[in-house]
Amino acid sequence: MAEAAPPCRLYLTLPARPSAALEMSLAKTMGAADVACVLLCQDGAETDTAWDLKLRDLTQARDVAFLIENDAGRAERLGADGVHIAGEEALYRRTREHLGQRAIIGVGCNESRHEAMVLAELGADYVAFGPTPALGEREREERAGLIAWWAEIFVVPCVAWNVETLEEAVRLAGVGADFVALSPVIWQAPDAADRIAKIGAALRELRSAA
Repeated sequence: MAEAAPPCRLYLTLPARPSAALEMSLAKTMGAADVACVLLCQDGAETDTAWDLKLRDLTQARDVAFLIENDAGRAERLGADGVHIAGEEALYRRTREHLGQRAIIGVGCNESRHEAMVLAELGADYVAFGPTPALGEREREERAGLIAWWAEIFVVPCVAWNVETLEEAVRLAGVGADFVALSPVIWQAPDAADRIAKIGAALRELRSAA
């Protein structure tokens, strides 16, 4: 009898600028949903060391991976679990040399099958599909196709990037995404924690029903 596929899990992307509302929403979310990873994004805001440390402690207490976007040095100083970087071979090699084999290094491959295959072969811990700007219908279809293709052939996990709605999350998990990375704009909603918890519950139900 074939083993059931593991559930698709949540990957949270956080804006760099801290706020009391964001901190409260994140804590509530992590208490209510199955969160695999938290990524602190680099969006032009100044580094806030107190926020960095708070996130590190909060994620470590719940056994959730804590990643920094595009900054291996910052990740190393914080004792973060790793980084998320652009899907470029030379950058991946430099980052792996800097952080070592134990660090998580995920790569954003946007829509490039070639980059994803090369970086997975080099040892990337996951590949992420989906451009960061708001997606049109054509781009959404292409992303779903990429995830389905990857899931059919490769073992390295894939992340559906920049997901905005429950319906979109369920669809991408259904075609094979291992993780759903929610758009950071979701934190702007006053009921962000509840929305994320509903998405997480829907993902669990999808795989348990398979």
